[in-house]
Amino acid sequence: MRMGPWWWRAVLCVGVVGATTGAVQVQAEPAPAVLELRVDVSDIDRNIQRVEQSLAVQPGPLTLLYPQWIPGNHAPTGPIHQIAGLTLRGHGQLLRWRRDEVNMYAFHAEIPEGVRQLDVEFQYFSPTAADQGRIATTAQMLALQWHRVLLYPVTPAAAQLAVHARVRLPAGWSFATALEGGRREGDWVEFAATPLETLIDSPLYAARHLRSLALDDAARAPVRLHAMADAPEELEATPAMLAAHRALVLQADRVFGARPFDHYEFLLATSSLFSAIGLEHRQSSENGQPAGYLRGEAPFVDHDLLAHEYVHAWNGKYRRPAPTATPDYNTPMRNALLWMYEGQTQYWAWVLSARAGLRTHEQSLAVLATIVAAAEQRSGRSWRDLQDTVNEGIIEFNDAPQAWEDWQRAYDFYDEGALLWLDVDARLREGTRERRSLDDFARAFFAGPGGLTPTSTYDEAEVVAALTRLLPAQDWHAFLRSRLDAHTDWSHAALARAGWKLVYEPGVNPAIAATEKAQQLRDFSHSLGLRIADADGRLAAVVWGSPAWQAGLARDTLVIGVNDATYSGERLERALASAQRDGAPIRLLVRRGDHLRTVSIPYRGGVRHPHLRRIAGSPDRLERILRAR
Repeated sequence: MRMGPWWWRAVLCVGVVGATTGAVQVQAEPAPAVLELRVDVSDIDRNIQRVEQSLAVQPGPLTLLYPQWIPGNHAPTGPIHQIAGLTLRGHGQLLRWRRDEVNMYAFHAEIPEGVRQLDVEFQYFSPTAADQGRIATTAQMLALQWHRVLLYPVTPAAAQLAVHARVRLPAGWSFATALEGGRREGDWVEFAATPLETLIDSPLYAARHLRSLALDDAARAPVRLHAMADAPEELEATPAMLAAHRALVLQADRVFGARPFDHYEFLLATSSLFSAIGLEHRQSSENGQPAGYLRGEAPFVDHDLLAHEYVHAWNGKYRRPAPTATPDYNTPMRNALLWMYEGQTQYWAWVLSARAGLRTHEQSLAVLATIVAAAEQRSGRSWRDLQDTVNEGIIEFNDAPQAWEDWQRAYDFYDEGALLWLDVDARLREGTRERRSLDDFARAFFAGPGGLTPTSTYDEAEVVAALTRLLPAQDWHAFLRSRLDAHTDWSHAALARAGWKLVYEPGVNPAIAATEKAQQLRDFSHSLGLRIADADGRLAAVVWGSPAWQAGLARDTLVIGVNDATYSGERLERALASAQRDGAPIRLLVRRGDHLRTVSIPYRGGVRHPHLRRIAGSPDRLERILRAR
């Protein structure tokens, strides 16, 4: 299939494009497209996305790249294994290509004399099951991430290559995206020519059932929520949830100041089939939540997702760590500052979700208790410091579960990074007699003129300098390194500076209870040291060094019986109470492969869950931190 007219002239127009908001007219302006891209995503029965491209070429050697290093993924995650059928043609002549022997993402071809346009075809296979990757296409909805469906030529200014993109949607579906200048004709949507960087940073969501909600439509830089769902009733947001999302926008303004975008589009999938996601972009974000989210029925532990991705508009997109600012999508990124990029963002997500009312104050404290308790259990800190965890995405390239997560350590720069910034916030408040806080740091560090201005990079020295301006008496470089390079747990000290302490009690932690219900498991992490699935008794995790570990148990072992009776979560909980009362060890009949054995666990501590308690006589800085502005 041919690509249509080669020279297509357009100027970008302001406004989100979507069937729910109407088409935006495109004004003529000299702006030749360099790369024509045509993607057909209508085959939702087989999840096949068909790609056709055309680009101007010159005779001689040519290298095409498939995007490998994707912003926000912090790793070389471009799914090249999910493309097939790659064909190159010049003036109808089939051209041979060969993959680079070292770089699997590079394709080499020789362009013959007389050929001035290269036509490219291939298919991208959107996963049909979770074991193939993230499910982003179902019978009701899909997400189109442009980096998955294009090749681009090697050039010094790859990010600025102009792309004229067109996409064919399933019949009758609505769509939403931050891309501007779109026109719809039937099931085809045509976008104005846009830089490659902008295209890749502007995914498209489409669905049978899609609803757009204004969160701040009257603002100079409007913010909207576009939700797609498995069924139309899932799109009915409760007044409380809608008010909380609108408050999120307001509370972010009061922290960061000017909005670094012309408009912002929350793209939300609320579904039991579409895989969860949280991925930031400059003028939009991709968010996946369970069905019932807009009705307030999803677990509150994940209610900070949209806040996290929204904060990235400032931290990560407008202001970006210099080591991650690469000239194209195949130059390796360096993750050294992810404790700032993701760690501080996660801290603000926890804070803003409370200030906006996405979580109650009590729920926020329950979440923090689980984070501190998890940090306390990170035995792997003895060999691997927090700074090294920023490389986890690169190390864990296959995204497979870990057998011993607390010993191996994983993406700790998120939650443990958030604890680092809680410590910073509390130190700023303490050192300035409550006159300064991390709010002041954010307002100054992320300050800008507003609107879609060029990205500004930062390094560790700039972070240190900004903190020093607020509290010169503190050696911030030494403090940050004492946390990032530490091999001992400092989380309790950070919590104490905020006026609280961690305790373990039998009472249910609401955050753990919500997670147990959502994941259908029982969490005995802080007693026996294991988490176990409700359905079949399979161990979902065993804590390194815990009583369960000492007994020789490991992840994916099946627990068949408890104290001479078949397993159930209630029986195991009663066994803990009995052992605490009479001192008898807990006996578990377990199966691993074809081998059965009985293990005896001499644990007498009873049921324990983490909770936060006030330190008498100390200032309650958590209350001040979480209070709405």
